[in-house]
Amino acid sequence: MNVSPEDYTIVSIVGFKHPDDVVCCLKAVSGLTNPRFGVSICENGGPNAFRSLLERLHDVASPVEPEFDSLDDRIERIWSGVLGASGQPVHVLQAKSNLGFAGGVNATLKQFERDQRWTAVWLLNPDAEPEPDALSALARRARETGAFIVGGRLVFRDSGQIQLYGGRWRPWLARGYNIGLNSPKDAPVDIQQIEDEMNYVGGASMYVTRAFVDKVGLMDEDYFLYCEEVDWCLRVDPKYIRYAHDCVVYHRHGTAIGSSPVASKRSDLSVYLTERNKLLLSRRFYPRIYPAIVVIAFLLLLQYVAKGASNKASIGLRGWWAGLGGETGLPHSLVESS
Repeated sequence: MNVSPEDYTIVSIVGFKHPDDVVCCLKAVSGLTNPRFGVSICENGGPNAFRSLLERLHDVASPVEPEFDSLDDRIERIWSGVLGASGQPVHVLQAKSNLGFAGGVNATLKQFERDQRWTAVWLLNPDAEPEPDALSALARRARETGAFIVGGRLVFRDSGQIQLYGGRWRPWLARGYNIGLNSPKDAPVDIQQIEDEMNYVGGASMYVTRAFVDKVGLMDEDYFLYCEEVDWCLRVDPKYIRYAHDCVVYHRHGTAIGSSPVASKRSDLSVYLTERNKLLLSRRFYPRIYPAIVVIAFLLLLQYVAKGASNKASIGLRGWWAGLGGETGLPHSLVESS
């Protein structure tokens, strides 16, 4: 294990009514070989979900007193504890309303902005389970390269194949490309080639240095879900985004937010926000080609029809129209009608 005494990482998990996923994630996190970390979980699912999560946490963590006072007025309460297996601190933030992914991450960053110990935040999905050396590999790669953001091998839990090494945003299509998708988990790779190609790291496992947060600022909460990690990465030169091959994280893709790879099985919210947010991001970062992107995004909606998911095409069209109109945040009209 190669751990710098200066490294201290906040593991940031954003949950929404999936306590079993969070517990599985924490069991994996408690086995990390790098002991210099603490965990912050933002539960977006309301008071009942918060209580359910605390009940399940008895399997992996013990409460401590006193509880923290919230530094973000969007947080109702903060439960504090320690991981039973390794003794690291765990804090669970109860959001007053659903803050979305970026809002949940930002709530953690605001809560600990005065804590001078931490040098990085590791965004980890609740349905993700890192191997023991994952955090050490991320921190080591950041130190060796001076990177602001580092990703690693994200592996589909069910198939054991690669979900992505890193991501490449394709501006004209307004879509991400998963580098290494469906490759064997232990296939040999050219790390330099991956880093030359990637310009973002997937939000399911994303190591971000404090220097980056201080320089660039918090995640943009306009998206609510999807594209916020791409937005964060596009704010910095790609040379500061790196890949740690020795970081392996298993991912049960889409269990929390309905982002199934099968078009007909994707949730309405997933379809809607994917189509909306690609336009929000494109308007911000690619204004010169934005009119063409709008047309291409509209035409690509026909793929839902071709795949026998006409109802999803209708939802996607609503999202496309909302993006064209500049709608941001939680789409209340869709949530209320579902």
